[in-house]
Amino acid sequence: MKKLLTIVTVLLTCLGCTKEKTVERVYIPHIINPGEAFNDYPSEKDSSITFIMHQEKEGKPLGANPKVWYKVKFGDTVVKIQTNRQDPNYSNGKFIRGKFMNTQKTTLLAQIADDFGLKAKFYFISLRNHQLTVTELARQTAKEGNLDNVGLIHLGGEGYLLNNDFLINPVNAKVYFLKREDPEKRIEGQYLMKSPDKGTLVFLRNSSLYQVNYQNDESTSVPFRIDPTQPGLYMHIQENYVWKTKRPGLSFLFEDRNTLATN
Repeated sequence: MKKLLTIVTVLLTCLGCTKEKTVERVYIPHIINPGEAFNDYPSEKDSSITFIMHQEKEGKPLGANPKVWYKVKFGDTVVKIQTNRQDPNYSNGKFIRGKFMNTQKTTLLAQIADDFGLKAKFYFISLRNHQLTVTELARQTAKEGNLDNVGLIHLGGEGYLLNNDFLINPVNAKVYFLKREDPEKRIEGQYLMKSPDKGTLVFLRNSSLYQVNYQNDESTSVPFRIDPTQPGLYMHIQENYVWKTKRPGLSFLFEDRNTLATN
């Protein structure tokens, strides 16, 4: 009887060890290229991507070790990302937020947890050609400019504006590269509004409105003659600017001063 109890104890201990074993894999991301597709349909044999929340007893809201964080699993394997492509010893498997960007749930947009907080890097974790791939959402930038323009903004049904550089469609994970005024520098300015047809995004600068039509890859800039920090900004635009259509699917905001306006 004593021997039987010993055997049972050993078996239970071994089973507990098996359950606690975690399989991890570190992925080296590639930089996104224009025109890449991330809308694969899974087959019955493909593993699924899951996004799992963890809550620590202590920690800060953001940072490298936040109180609430998420891990990504592909099947039974925990996904970690080599966030520094030149350093194989630098990997991270903690994320502060994420959301699937297509209806098939084969592409997850996730933001890494590090000391940059809400300005940390974003990645696509995707099932592509029946394999998991990791893509960094970044563009070659020689001049960083104002880091206040770095971050994620939800634009409603049109999707997500990322770092003033990309628009991401939340249905098919299509990524539009927003046309830069300076190819070496991300768009300066605060996102302000979109056109009635939803195809043009307007960015507010100190003395101009920079506009990008992401569907046609065209842009323009028009003067803005009041202090953007003062109240009455949208009223001034309503009274002094009008949307004009250059052709179907392409409209921009142009100055059309109202002679009755006091500004």
